[in-house]
Amino acid sequence: MECDRSEVDLSCQREGVNFAGADIGNMIAVDIEACVIFCRDTEGCVSFSYNEVNNYCYLKNMRGGARGPTAYVGITSMNMECQNSRISTAECLREDQNFPGADLVSIKEDTPEGCAKHCRDTEACVAFSHRESDNLCFLKSKRGGASGPVLTVGVNSMNMECDNSAVTNLDCAREDWNFPGADLRYIQTDDLEECVRYCRDTEECVAFSINNANGYCYLKRMRGGSVGPTPAANYCDNSDVDNLDCIREGFNFPGADLRNLIVADERECVKHCRDTQDCVALTFRESDNRCYLKSKQGGSVGPY
Repeated sequence: MECDRSEVDLSCQREGVNFAGADIGNMIAVDIEACVIFCRDTEGCVSFSYNEVNNYCYLKNMRGGARGPTAYVGITSMNMECQNSRISTAECLREDQNFPGADLVSIKEDTPEGCAKHCRDTEACVAFSHRESDNLCFLKSKRGGASGPVLTVGVNSMNMECDNSAVTNLDCAREDWNFPGADLRYIQTDDLEECVRYCRDTEECVAFSINNANGYCYLKRMRGGSVGPTPAANYCDNSDVDNLDCIREGFNFPGADLRNLIVADERECVKHCRDTQDCVALTFRESDNRCYLKSKQGGSVGPY
């Protein structure tokens, strides 16, 4: 009942590019302008690919199709809305770093700036890697690729959004503690702050461990690792322990143990529980100051 018959703007067209997948219909169109009008008239259509050889117009429900652009002679594709402004990669580009995995598609492109334009045209794209040796651009569906950056000479990578602000949360660091497991990847770093930045650049990273002896930074997908007593450098709770009224003196919460460690007192035991992702309860044994972190309230069977 309502339609858009305004002048067709072709400034978003990408010649020699196909947006494969995410099709919602196809029809013959006399030219690309007619294809634009078909897309306007179709609810859910946000892009299309037009085959100049047989005049088929393929309507799409995702910007850039299902996985992004591929080079294809004789096809012109277009998002109904796009950004053609100049892209600056100076802030978020990571030189000599690869973001492996989470690939959507690869396409030839001379520069990282051109790669960024393809990513911007693709709905699912949030990052890319550009390989200088053959000018291949790999579009990514996850920040930092599947599991974070890898140092690779000749490959430059970029998240479309990044955090380059000063590292200010080092008060969350737990010196001389490891939180094992839940590893995404490890990478050699110069210092603790660089490890924080690698974690920021990786979509699933919420914590890390750094080996001060060799500089290896282990990125983690869980606060405190899979079971351990230390948190991510992205989050911590350093507030005073004020819930000791929840202590049940003379009772044990058996089972459901995550980890146990020697601590100074009940307050330190509480802090370690705070720092461990699945910890919801604890048992503190006064005879040897051993703290048992628990994954279930009351342990596995309740107090005794």
